[in-house]
Amino acid sequence: MEGNQLDFEDPSTSCLEKSDSTSQSPTMCPVVLETAEQELIAEESAPTTDSDEIGGANIEMKNVFNLHLVDSTCTDQDIYSDESPLPGDWVNDDWTDNPSEQEDASNANGVMRKRKISNSTLTSEDFPSKKQYYDQNNLNLERLTPKLADNELDKIDKIKIRRSCIPSKDDPPEEMMEWLKTFSKWSNAERMLAIDMLVDECEPTQVRHMLQLIEPQFQRDFISLLPKELALYVLSYLEPKDLLKAAQTCHSWRFLSEDNLLWREKCQNVNIPLTDPSTIKCSKNRSVTSPWKSSYMRHHAIEMNWRVKPIRMPIILKGHDDHVITCLQFCGNQVVSGSDDNTLKVWSVLTGKCLRTLVGHTGGVWSSQMAGNVIISGSTDRTLKVWNAETGQCTHTLYGHTSTVRCMHLHENKVVSGSRDASLRLWDIKTGQCLSIFLGHQAAVRCVQYDGRLIVSGAYDYLVKVWDAESEICLHTLSGHTNRVYSLQFDSTHVVSGSLDTSIRVWDVETGTCKHTLMGHQSLTSGMELRDNILVSGNADSTVKVWDILTGQCLQTLSGSNKHNSAVTCLQFNTRFVVTSSDDGTVKLWDVKTGEFIRNLIALESGGSGGVVWRIRANETKLVCAVGSRNGTEETKLFVLDFDADYK
Repeated sequence: MEGNQLDFEDPSTSCLEKSDSTSQSPTMCPVVLETAEQELIAEESAPTTDSDEIGGANIEMKNVFNLHLVDSTCTDQDIYSDESPLPGDWVNDDWTDNPSEQEDASNANGVMRKRKISNSTLTSEDFPSKKQYYDQNNLNLERLTPKLADNELDKIDKIKIRRSCIPSKDDPPEEMMEWLKTFSKWSNAERMLAIDMLVDECEPTQVRHMLQLIEPQFQRDFISLLPKELALYVLSYLEPKDLLKAAQTCHSWRFLSEDNLLWREKCQNVNIPLTDPSTIKCSKNRSVTSPWKSSYMRHHAIEMNWRVKPIRMPIILKGHDDHVITCLQFCGNQVVSGSDDNTLKVWSVLTGKCLRTLVGHTGGVWSSQMAGNVIISGSTDRTLKVWNAETGQCTHTLYGHTSTVRCMHLHENKVVSGSRDASLRLWDIKTGQCLSIFLGHQAAVRCVQYDGRLIVSGAYDYLVKVWDAESEICLHTLSGHTNRVYSLQFDSTHVVSGSLDTSIRVWDVETGTCKHTLMGHQSLTSGMELRDNILVSGNADSTVKVWDILTGQCLQTLSGSNKHNSAVTCLQFNTRFVVTSSDDGTVKLWDVKTGEFIRNLIALESGGSGGVVWRIRANETKLVCAVGSRNGTEETKLFVLDFDADYK
């Protein structure tokens, strides 16, 4: 399904897995490495220019500058008579942290070679800097370039010939080693100044080279250095999408990010069950290391198919001619459709074929239930029939009602039926016997719920009744609605009833008291679904609302510019989505948490001119829609949409 998409790419297809788990820094991804290689090739293949030769010839000039910083136009006396000592003069300085220590030394010209550092007189001017040096000596970089004699140029030419090969750490130039020895004797402040001035003299490519050398010194792969338990504890705070990114870093991170217990925690946080490995469609070249991770990845891939991926061409199941599909059941890979043509059809959602047609009723089928290979149907012929879905045989015909069997609810081997004769009956589907009869309603029973202990029924007499299934006693009569009750939901604790009076009421099943009256709809509440105290209601006013039955608060109203244009006929929801169908010929997908419209899953061309979606049923990966029309503009058929996905 759609929405804010986060692309969970499988890390195995994009990860460069060539790094050692003991490395101190993560391995570069292939794209970065390839770019770095191209830059290196471009630099090494660049043609030599005159400026390069000049730069090579001036190596000694730069060395002279870096070591002595002497203006060739100045005499020795000029330099030594300056008040500020030069870097060359600092070579032998013994800097000390003890202010009491002091050594005085003078050369022949009386220049001070040692200085005393006192806490009372220490200022920023006491430390060497480029600005201080240039200001005090009235120098600039152009003046600092020494003028060389002819014999010195000859010497540089010899050095240039000797350096025809690229210098390396194994074979560095002699003058460079001398410079390094001098550099090692300097104080920290002098070294910092020298580095500043050296960077100023470098080209951008040389500065970039420095960066590549320096950055790894500050990188530490602390995850790989930690014990496994601590590393997993740190990774447990990452979101799943971040775990997938971490798995692309290096071998050791991938090993940790594939931990099965780590992914089990992520699945449990969002209520994802462990998927049967046999149901996961994996690509041939993928080895699945973590079953829980596979479950999470499959769950996410399916969600993305519902939300944003292109909708595949649906499987179309044609049957029932031009009759109305009145009821729809979906169990496993089979769909059962009931129609007012007196038949039921069993379909395969995998092949799209009609496996069998259940013939036996003499009136239209208006209610059905399915569990495994057992199908129960209720008809206007006043009977219920029990069918074997595998063979298509009718195993029992249940007689007793004196009018249309309009509703039923199956629990294990027992089914409760409600009829327009105002009665309810409890049946054993294995023996076909009627176990109990419940009398009390004064009008047709329209909806019923059964949890194995209690039966809840809603009728056209505006009442909701709670029955004890064993004793046949009416425990509570829930009065409050001012019109017919059309829909019910029951979770063994709360009863929720929807009525033509536009209200929805929440009842306590033990006390029979009304806890909340949910107001907001403008017409008949035709369908509801309750899950974990969250109620979703569909109404003839074309809107869908999401409620919290504990507080009575309306959390979301699914409306706006993309709302249905006619009555909502059916709905299904889970923890992520709401799927709704309507008389306007559309099936819409909504975000259950935000109430935002995601997209249309079905939009009939005849919508608005007679095309209708009567019923929908969905599971995690498939959606079945029963469509048709009341005026012949749309052929009666079933659409099966598949949102399952390969885990690659």
